[in-house]
Amino acid sequence: EIESPRGELVDHCFFRAKNGLWQLWTQIRGARVGRFFYRWEGTDVLETPDWTPRGICWGPERNCGESWGTGEEDFVHAPYVLEHEGPLVLYYGGGPSNTGHSQICAAISDDGLHFTRLTYGRNRSQLFAGPGVARDPMVIHAGTCYALYYAANDGERGIIAVRTSDKPYGGSWSDYRIASEGGVCGDLRWTQQCPFVVHLDGFYYLFKIGPSDGFRTAVYRSTDPLYFGDDDECLVAILPTAVSEIIREGDRFYISSLLPGYEGVSITRLRWTPAR
Repeated sequence: EIESPRGELVDHCFFRAKNGLWQLWTQIRGARVGRFFYRWEGTDVLETPDWTPRGICWGPERNCGESWGTGEEDFVHAPYVLEHEGPLVLYYGGGPSNTGHSQICAAISDDGLHFTRLTYGRNRSQLFAGPGVARDPMVIHAGTCYALYYAANDGERGIIAVRTSDKPYGGSWSDYRIASEGGVCGDLRWTQQCPFVVHLDGFYYLFKIGPSDGFRTAVYRSTDPLYFGDDDECLVAILPTAVSEIIREGDRFYISSLLPGYEGVSITRLRWTPAR
């Protein structure tokens, strides 16, 4: 268990930096300045009690169009770091944009400790915006493309959206399609959140939540990485966790969860069992 500094700890991600040490980035909300990312550093083993706080590691860059029109309150949301053969890629919610929709942004790093925004000389870090309050991004390599999943909304209807690209950065992202909506998590804009997708043994598993304080994660299984059925058509499990990420270390899987009261984050081993 890792406890939060002042403010509430919510969305988070675990990844291994190039120095071999595990990193935990968390979104802190409820602070006087708004929302920012805070970093802890572990050891070369994920399952360790030794996590050292390293301080604030990321905030919005208004000169790049982030946190548009939010006054003195800063806004960045839900970090996710993709580890692949090239540089590590940080995806995050950049808050409101000048399009009237919230935006998903990106940055890259050669070492996993220092990240640089991807702006391509445009003074804009935005990959895309919308629909609605776009947030909670995560990315996997799904066969011939990269799939970026995120929470969004069409009016008051919440959805889990997905866009695709032929590369994790430096390319263009497709228009969005609905990967999942409704079901046990609910239909409203704040009841489709925090998607996380795992590919295992020929199936894709989508983890998503309703309200973050509900500690109920719905898990869906599909052979199509871009579609997880109508409502609960593909539902296979409900877990007592919140804002969960699935972490793999060797042949072991772990699932993270918030602590009650948004006071920290925990991890526990996750076992996959055949359907009966």
